[in-house]
Amino acid sequence: MLNLAGALIGFLLHSRPPALIYMGDAGSYFVGFLIAVSTLLAAYVSYEAGSNRGVLAPLLIMGVPLYDMFTVLCIRWNEGRSLFRPDKSHFSHRLVALGLTKAQAVLTVYVITATCCLAALLLQRVEAIGAGILVMLVFCAFTLIATLELRLARRRTPLRR
Repeated sequence: MLNLAGALIGFLLHSRPPALIYMGDAGSYFVGFLIAVSTLLAAYVSYEAGSNRGVLAPLLIMGVPLYDMFTVLCIRWNEGRSLFRPDKSHFSHRLVALGLTKAQAVLTVYVITATCCLAALLLQRVEAIGAGILVMLVFCAFTLIATLELRLARRRTPLRR
């Protein structure tokens, strides 16, 4: 797992704007699969009887990709476009369309991801009420982001390639 983390950190250093290398579909699917498996393994390795908070950790860790997938599907569906055609309606593209530079959009995605991962790490250290509060905080953060995007999106045209 440390090998994967090192490779991804090295990749991120070379793919920040202006990007020198890009990951293709095969690489991103493979990395996504490994991240999903590792979140499940990490959540259930130390599973305690009577505590089901570990189930929430993968959802929090994968919060940004899940938010991106959900919003992209909603945008494409509402605009009557194919759900499977590539376009620029992903979260980072929407941030750039709202006026952020590419570097600022990437940093914004990193900060939101770090926030979700911190909440997932804290999940095992709190009781059930604290876990609920952490999940609600992450949910509120994504709701705030979606609300800001919708407010600002009324000024722009549909995102197409």
